[in-house]
Amino acid sequence: MTLEEIDALLKKNQPVVNLSCPEPASDTAQAAYREQSLQKLDEISQKLATNKPAAPQVVKTVVSRDCPAVQAPVANELNGRVIIGETEWIWLAPPGHHYKARVDSGAATSSLSAKEITEFERNGKPWVRFILQHDDEVTTPFPVEAPIARYIKIRQASADGLDRRPVVRLRVNLGPNLQQDAEFSLTDRSDMTYPILLGREFLRDITLIDVGKQFLHPKYRPEQTEERTQ
Repeated sequence: MTLEEIDALLKKNQPVVNLSCPEPASDTAQAAYREQSLQKLDEISQKLATNKPAAPQVVKTVVSRDCPAVQAPVANELNGRVIIGETEWIWLAPPGHHYKARVDSGAATSSLSAKEITEFERNGKPWVRFILQHDDEVTTPFPVEAPIARYIKIRQASADGLDRRPVVRLRVNLGPNLQQDAEFSLTDRSDMTYPILLGREFLRDITLIDVGKQFLHPKYRPEQTEERTQ
């Protein structure tokens, strides 16, 4: 940096500083003048740094928001018994499908909608083959074969005599925790609102009915059984 550049910079930043000097007579005088000028420039730089405005203070404002109240889950058990609504989703196996079921404590045995009921013998035991289908539930019929557990006789209000029906045992899952093998009589329920009716034998000792409530339990997922066994 030349002497002229240093002098111009000093005048620009600190006009009151007088750095004028006589015409240097020798190289030594020029060096001394340059050293003095650099010292003055360093002092001015330090003052400028000291007097530099402070950075603006950043104020952080924390906005408090009230969290919504967490609703307590509805209790689905009472004294060790499962509370179910008057209508629930059940998983029936076979065939491995969800169905809407109507809970009816007035019926002794549960029943399901079956068509094309055909009895046959397998290994000397009575079996039955039927189509599980309901117009309001699925369009694809499910063929099912199962051993006959027993027969029941039902008196129909619209007909004389007794109606003899085969009874089969199928596995029922209601919600994530309720599973049992239940007996179902086979009859055509296509004119009924629900394809499955759950009677007293399914309900006794393990369930309570909350009349007026529906679908208190989520649909059973088959993988839930695998998760519990792992």
